[in-house]
This record gives sequence, structure tokens and C-alpha cells, in this order.
Amino acid sequence: MRKRGFFGAAAAVLSVGTLAAIVSAEAPTGDERRAERRAGGRGAALAESLGLTDQQKAEWNALHEKQREEMKPVMEEGRALRKRLREAVEAASPDATAVGEATLALEAHRQKARAQREAFRQKLEGLLDPAQKEKLKAFESGRRTGRGREGRRGHRLQRRPPQAPPVEG
Repeated sequence: MRKRGFFGAAAAVLSVGTLAAIVSAEAPTGDERRAERRAGGRGAALAESLGLTDQQKAEWNALHEKQREEMKPVMEEGRALRKRLREAVEAASPDATAVGEATLALEAHRQKARAQREAFRQKLEGLLDPAQKEKLKAFESGRRTGRGREGRRGHRLQRRPPQAPPVEG
């Protein structure tokens, strides 16, 4: 009777483990989830706002997919450079030269990625007529409110209670 209980428990554990492995293999990665959110949320709202034709939507999506594939190695390079910088800074005795070189390499990479994003943006704008380009500028200006590096920090600062002025004595 004990053997049957042991084997039953072992079979249950194995089946749960197998099920977990199958579910995790089918689950999208973080990058895939972000891409799905981007494609579904903002993309649909932007297409609606711009009044894109079906042909423009197809070309727009093809450009996005091509850009996503081209940016994967760039993103990997960026991760490696950030890791290199983090390791240089967090070393037991950080070497200023190594930290400086890693910082400069990361900044050069950021500029390269920024240039690629700008070239991609130019390609996207090439699909639009003049009226759609104006709508795009309006859409983006509304989207940037409270966003970006300064915006993310800025909104936290706005939540802080105002400080009392210093008391002169």
C-alpha cells in the first residue's frame, strides 16, 4: 500500500512538473509581450488617429517588423555594454579607466541606436501624406506630455508635498 501511495505521489509531481514546463514553453517572453502591447495598443490608436489606409497599415507593420528584427542585435549589444559597465563599477576595487571606457562605449552605442531609430522614423514618415504627417506630430506631442526621462522623474517630484519656506530668524 505504501508503494502505491509513493508512486501515485511521484506520478502527480511529474505530471505537474511536465505541465509547468509545457505552459512556460508556450508563454511569451518579456520582449514578445512588450511587442504585443505596442502593436495592439498604441499602434491601433495611432492608425486610427492618422486615418491610415489598409495598404499604409500593411507597409507600416512590415517596417515595424523589419526594424524589430534589425534592432535585436543592437539591443543585445546594449545589454552587454550595460552589464560591462555595471561590473566595472561594482568591482571590489573599480578601475577608473575601465569604468570610463565602458561608459564611453555605452554612450557611443546609445548614439548609434538613436540614429537607427531616427532613420526608421524617417521611413515611417515616408509612408504618410502631408496631412497625416501633421496628425502624427499632434499625436506625438500629446503622447509626450509627462513622458520621457524628465517626465518620468518630474511626475514623481510633483507628488511630493510642497516644502515650507525656511524660517528666517
